[in-house]
Amino acid sequence: MHSHARITGLVLILLITSMMSVSATETKDDGIPLIHVTGSGTIKATPDRVQIELTVVTKNPDVKAAQKENARKMETVMSALRDPSKGNLTGREIGTTSYYISEVYYPDDTLKAKYGDNITIYQVSNTISIETEKIDRVGDLIDLAVAAGANSVSSLQFTLSQQKTAELRKEALAIAVKKAQADAETVMAAMGKSLGDVHEVTVDESYQPPVYYNQDSRSVQMAAGAPSTPIEPGSVEVTARVTTGYRIL
Repeated sequence: MHSHARITGLVLILLITSMMSVSATETKDDGIPLIHVTGSGTIKATPDRVQIELTVVTKNPDVKAAQKENARKMETVMSALRDPSKGNLTGREIGTTSYYISEVYYPDDTLKAKYGDNITIYQVSNTISIETEKIDRVGDLIDLAVAAGANSVSSLQFTLSQQKTAELRKEALAIAVKKAQADAETVMAAMGKSLGDVHEVTVDESYQPPVYYNQDSRSVQMAAGAPSTPIEPGSVEVTARVTTGYRIL
């Protein structure tokens, strides 16, 4: 099965968001009047890392038979993904995340026709997670896993690697600082006063790594022989905020 994953090139879009909070206050220690300004800088970027969760689901009135079938299918999936000539994933890029057994309380018509109406059917679900920076191969990896026996894409998340996130956050912080300074200068000019030196700077530490969820690809039941899987990663944002206190001259 062949797939062409449509992946856009890395494009950085600088978005300077003015989230301005201005107040003139006097410090308690030296009585120097200050102006506090909050600046925000945001950088939008194409993700360079992806996490895919794939699940193998098997159902059978005999729980051991369901487990055995599931283990066989999952081994085929894992082998295909690790095969250098196919998935070419390393041990660090793939691993099991969950495994559970449950009863099927509302069997569909196919299960009823196969096993009858008045029989307990068990479902075995085994989920693996792929975490890789091979963004351009997302569609191929999904198709490969489905062809090997995976029948559900449980989750598809695009994000940035730690290194890329750190680089972009530095840029966002620089933008936030410049924005805060520009806003402070504008306010002081309008008041007929001058902006002094920086008295204090506070960086917003409530930072969360950016994650983009491909909603069209989550919880989608897959089947071998389906059309190839084009994947568009969209974009993620890295935002930084600083609050700067300037002396008023």
